[in-house]
Parts: sequence; structure tokens; C-alpha cells
Amino acid sequence: MKQAKTRNPVGWGYIEDAPDPTERKAALDMLAVFLDGKVPEPVDAPVAKAIKLTPGRVEIPVALANWLSDKHNDRLLHALGRSFHDLARLRELTPLPAPDIVATPDSETALGRILEWADRERLAVIPFGGGSSVVGGVTAEKFDAFNGCVSVDLQDMRGLVELDERSRVAEFRGGTLGPDVDAALKPQDLSLRYFPQSYFHSTVGGWVATRGAGHFSTLHAKIEDQVQALRVMLPDGRISETRPLPASSVGIDPNRLWCGSEGFLGIITSARLRIHPRPRYRETQGIVFADFDQALEAAREILQSGLWPAQLRMLDPLEHLQSRLMQGRSAEGALMILGFESGHLPVDNAMQAALAITREHGGIPEVNDGNQGDSVSDWRQAFFRQPYLRDLLMDYGMILDTFETAVPWSRLPGFYHSVRDATQAAIDRICGHGIVMGRTTHAYPDGISLYFSFFALSRPGALTEQWYAIKAAASDAVMNGGGTISHHHAMGRDHKPWARQEIPLPFRDAIRAAKSSLDPNGIMNPGLWFDD
Repeated sequence: MKQAKTRNPVGWGYIEDAPDPTERKAALDMLAVFLDGKVPEPVDAPVAKAIKLTPGRVEIPVALANWLSDKHNDRLLHALGRSFHDLARLRELTPLPAPDIVATPDSETALGRILEWADRERLAVIPFGGGSSVVGGVTAEKFDAFNGCVSVDLQDMRGLVELDERSRVAEFRGGTLGPDVDAALKPQDLSLRYFPQSYFHSTVGGWVATRGAGHFSTLHAKIEDQVQALRVMLPDGRISETRPLPASSVGIDPNRLWCGSEGFLGIITSARLRIHPRPRYRETQGIVFADFDQALEAAREILQSGLWPAQLRMLDPLEHLQSRLMQGRSAEGALMILGFESGHLPVDNAMQAALAITREHGGIPEVNDGNQGDSVSDWRQAFFRQPYLRDLLMDYGMILDTFETAVPWSRLPGFYHSVRDATQAAIDRICGHGIVMGRTTHAYPDGISLYFSFFALSRPGALTEQWYAIKAAASDAVMNGGGTISHHHAMGRDHKPWARQEIPLPFRDAIRAAKSSLDPNGIMNPGLWFDD
């Protein structure tokens, strides 16, 4: 039996997957290019046993002891998500707010008993899937109005419940991790085709609760479009189960109430998801453009032509260079990653039609000569490793973060330049030197999702302070430009100040009313939604 990997209590993912010496050297060499050769000295990384936590306030009831823990490492692992902000707080000397208890139910019966206890004792409850939130969605803090806090880890509630091959729908328990979803479907030659960057460390329930998006840009992008039905447990133990239907016009869609709810309105115990045949036909091509604006315009025309590539991403020149540097290579210009796939029909005609459009906008298909490799492979190689590299560079005093948004095509390319320039100006003002780079992740006929990355050298002892100043400037630029504060990372606590501008007041009032009905004692992830 394969040995299970160890979840890292002070960093992203699994301890066994941390960067090896070769990858570490490549990351530092890349950093040196962007910092004019001035790689900072390493600083001490956090050590789990040395991190002080706020004292626990809750005693474990004997009747629930099989599912509850108050051990230091369990509390630490569940105290925060895995954003830069979260991990920077681990490096501060003040005691870290942490849940008093970590619960690991293995069935709906156990979960119901835990929730009933928490509701009765007035304990705040934070649903915790894989813990990969990068927006403060699972932060255990500011719960003084409660008698304690329980983090409910769902990963023991996992696995395939039912597979309806004829309808191409599969029901999975909420705690099922990404690799386990595909492992269960592979024998039938089926797949969800949903691969977020957190794929190895996030769960079905977490995907739905955050309205996440996977690796594929168009065909199978947002998870809420894959949801056929949900099963949700409320804090008093009641179950809300929606009927599995392909579509309905009976009132407001109840599934959409819990898609994006981030554990605020109950816990998703299972989800019925639309699945797909594994692709038999695939074609992928990298296309280089002189600049990012040309790539954006080519992408718009492809999407509005009726072609539906599975993958359509663009990397601006700096992002393109960064991914190539990690493989010891160089690059110029912006890169489009264009891919088509099908389980039934050849895709070469669609690819040729899309390539014809790119040529009209100055795109040049990249040729792999066997020596330089190809940019698409280099970027794909870096995709799942980027969070690990972020953790590594934090050990050198770097501020590194990402933010994503989406805007209509009519606001581009001006929006991209204004947000990038505002973020760069904030970095220059706050840190003195740093880099902002961008790419697109998901694309639609009416608009596109932009994803920005930035890094800068921090001032000792000021990681969170300087991060927030940069984050605020970038978020202001996004909202002033008419974008969403988050396309697929969710709202969490980090985005609340800007989400007020996006979510209409009457709708906020409606959700508060739903909250008071479904969770009258307000124990589910309190503070996540708007309370004024």
C-alpha cells in the first residue's frame, strides 16, 4: 500500500513534495534575474513546534472523543489557509489564533453529532476541506463572541458514492481530494476534467463552496456549472438535498445558494457532478506574440468565432520569461497556450482554424527544435509547483502573491495595463523594487479572467504590513477598473472590503435572512459574510 504523504502544517501541500536542491537553485537563479543579481540572504523558516497558539478553551466531550483533537499540530494545521498572508503570519512572534478543537468526522452521523454539540455549546464552526484557501476562508480568529471554535476537517468523508454512467454524473463525498476523484472515474474511462492548481490538496466540497475553477480555460472551467445536485448538512443536523436534474425553472436554483457559500450556510457533504469521457484526441500549441495586447485580441476572436478550445491561456512577456527561466532557458514576447481535446472527434480542423486567427494577429507558432524545449511544457511543469516555490522564496524574505479577476472584453487591454501599473507603482513605493507579471486563466465570449503575480523584497519584520499595502492598491485598481474582486479564489475574509462594491445591498440582505433561517445561532464560519 502506498504511503500517505504528510500535510505541511507551516506551508503549502505535502512535506515530501518540497523543492529539491535542483529546483531550489533554479528558483534562486530566476529570482536573481529579476532582482538584478541581488538574491537576499535566507531567513529562518517557521518550525511547527515553535509556533505559539492561543490557549484552547474547549474540553473534548467523551462521547465525541473519537473524532476530536486538541493536539498542537492539528490545531496549527487548521488555524489558517495557505495564502501568502496566512504563511507570513506564521513568522510573527505573537500567539497565532487557532481553533480550540479539530474535528474529523467519518460519516454524516458523526458530523451531525459534532454540529449539534457545537450549536448547543455556541462554538464557531469552520468547515475545512484541503485547507488550500488563499483568501482567508478558513481563518480561525475574531471569535470572542463564541465559547470556542471547531475546525471540521472533511477528508475522512471521502470517496465515490454513485456513478451514473448513462447520465454521466458522479456523486462524491465532500471531502474527496482531486486525485481520488479521477482515480475513481478512470476505470470507466471518464474524468471530471477539473484540475485547479490546488488539485492535490483541495476537496470536492471546497471546490463547490468557493465556486472554484480548474485548469481548463473554457470547456470545463467553473465548478458550479458542473454541479447537478448537492447534499448539505445544516448546523442543527438537518439535511438539505437537491433533486438531480439536468435543468429546472422551479424558482431560484437551490444549488446556487450553496455554491460559493464558503461554509457559511452549512457543510456540503456530497455533490453530484457532471463528468466527461477522457479525451482520445488532443492537440496543444504554443504561439508567440510580440506583445500581450496582440495575444488578447487573438483570443477574443477565437472565442467569439464559435471555436471552443479546452485550453486558452496567455502569458505576458514577464510571466513567459519566468516560466522559461525555471527550466534554465530564456524567452521573448507573450505566449498563448492553445489546446483542443475531444473524447470522440479529431480536433485538428479546429486547431487549424484557431491558428489561422492567431496568424492574423501576428502570432507565430512555436517550434520545438529538441534543444530549447517548448514553452508550453515549461509552463505546465511549473504550474503545480508554483505554490511550493512561493514558500521557498518566502524563506529569502520575499513578498510573493497572486490575485485574479475577470472583465468584459470591452475593458481590455486598458484594464490589464492599469491594474499592472498600479500594482507596480505600489511595489516601488512600498518595497523599492519588485516585479508584476500577468496571464489569463479562463476565457469566455464576453470577457476573460486575468491573473496577476507579484514579488518584492520585504523589510524585515514587515511582511504582512507591506503585503497588505500592495494588496489594497491592486484591489482598488481592480474595482476601479470594473473587474470582479475574485474570479475563482472566492471572497473569504481578505476580499470583503472590496466585495461590498460588487454584491448589491439587497442581495446581501437576502443572504443574511437565509443565514438567520439556516443557522439561527450564527455558528457557521462567522464573520465571512457581511454583518452590516
